[in-house]
Amino acid sequence: CDFQEVAEELGVYMVGFDRAGYGESDPNPNRSVKSAALDVEELADALGLGPKFYVIGISLGCHAVWGALKYIPER
Repeated sequence: CDFQEVAEELGVYMVGFDRAGYGESDPNPNRSVKSAALDVEELADALGLGPKFYVIGISLGCHAVWGALKYIPER
């Protein structure tokens, strides 16, 4: 049984995203931990994830997770 099967069985909806300034987006030297958190919140709202959601980060993704915990803890 793999992680994807377990997630589907539990009804877990997983979302991944590329941070601003990576991939095909333009670099922005004014990015911050807070702006990363607000990006997470905007994405959650756009996807209709509801008032509460969990965040998990690996490696540099922890930057956005820490920001979410600090700046949008009510979510």
